[in-house]
Amino acid sequence: MTTPNPTRRPSRRAVGHRVFAASGQDGRSPVGEKLRDAREIRGVDLFRVERDTKIRSKFLAALEDGDFVDLPGDVYARGFLRNYATYLGLDADEIEEEWREEAGHAAPVLPMVVGPQPMTIRRGIVFQRSHMVIAMVVIIVALIGSYFGYQLTRYLSYPTIAVESAGPSPIYVAIGTTDYTLTGTATAGTTVLIAWNGQDPQIVITDDGGHWTYHAILRSGSNQFDVTAKNLDTSHASSTVRLIVFVPVATPSPLVPEVAFTTPADLASVANGDVNVTGSTIEVSTVTLTSTYLGPPLAAGATPPPATPSPAAPSLVAGSSPSTPAGPSASPGPQPTSIGTAPDGTFALATQLDPGRWQLTLVGTTAKGVPTKAVSRTISVPFKGLNVTLEVKGGDAWFKYWRDGTAIDSSTFVDGYKVSFVGTKSACVYTARPDVVFITFNGTSYGPVSSFGGQRVAFDINGPKYAAACG
Repeated sequence: MTTPNPTRRPSRRAVGHRVFAASGQDGRSPVGEKLRDAREIRGVDLFRVERDTKIRSKFLAALEDGDFVDLPGDVYARGFLRNYATYLGLDADEIEEEWREEAGHAAPVLPMVVGPQPMTIRRGIVFQRSHMVIAMVVIIVALIGSYFGYQLTRYLSYPTIAVESAGPSPIYVAIGTTDYTLTGTATAGTTVLIAWNGQDPQIVITDDGGHWTYHAILRSGSNQFDVTAKNLDTSHASSTVRLIVFVPVATPSPLVPEVAFTTPADLASVANGDVNVTGSTIEVSTVTLTSTYLGPPLAAGATPPPATPSPAAPSLVAGSSPSTPAGPSASPGPQPTSIGTAPDGTFALATQLDPGRWQLTLVGTTAKGVPTKAVSRTISVPFKGLNVTLEVKGGDAWFKYWRDGTAIDSSTFVDGYKVSFVGTKSACVYTARPDVVFITFNGTSYGPVSSFGGQRVAFDINGPKYAAACG
């Protein structure tokens, strides 16, 4: 619950050595009326505001009454006014502008110092007092003297200021730091002024113990803070403490030239061998694509082996026994292709590759001829013809085989023999021991010839099947 508000009184404006009523209704200060109305709406009194804002109630009353004579200098009065307006939820800039228009540029009148009046002694009158009365008078005089002595000492004393965060100057903070908290102590009841890089000082109010805190905004480089404590009643100020906070400026790292794939994806399967290579670069003017043959296409579901380049895929003839089925013979690959990059660093290349597994390698070159680190991706071009593997398991066996209507070989082959061949349209095998001759077609194992119900198996693009005759 708040105490009653102080009695309103007409505001005054000091000009020279005369006092005039401020503009507004009933000679009151329009700015003061706004402050008082806002405070009364919030339901707080000046003593509550003093406790919350640390601004003395006599200054708050002077702001509401328009008594510019009772206010300190322009800097302090402006700081009190802005803090009070912000506390009440008003627009501090608008209130300050109205206050300046109302106060004008007239200098405030300094209050005249009126000394104590001499005591008039009536001659001829002698007061007879007992020793007790004399003692009481002496005590009262001593108390009054002590009080005036305390006030004189307080008036003549200067406040002190200490910045707890001040260390060896300058204080270095991390790159990119944008704020810094200054803390310290000052003589209780004083006002702390903090000037940043020579700008108008900011006002900070100390608490009852003299402690103060200020959150400063930093910029890159040197930030200089000059901190001073001032007693507004006596205008005495402490010595200034200078604190420099240095924010290092980040040095941008030079761009590293590089090249990267966008398409095709790693381990992608590219039908018909039409490969479109796209990507992006940094600080690169030319991109070179190199295609290296790695081996025949993989069977369905097989795990790709390590990317070990192979010079070519050899043609398989009767009697050979490779460990992996192969496609048709392949060339070592097209010649390396180079192309310039677009203004945004992108590029696009096209190449034609034979069936098989291929390693695509990109290397970029800067305008000064410096190459980038090579990047690679592995792709597969599937073989769409016939790929047949015959293997003897469990004993020797005679068999004969054809591709595209032409006989390739016939003989008795020992246990463990293995042969692979390819065709474009058809193939066939005939054996006297269909239970020991096993078939693998286009990477898929179909078991022995006997599983098809006879001694002959024919192959076309649809797969293996029983055949009544071969040739």
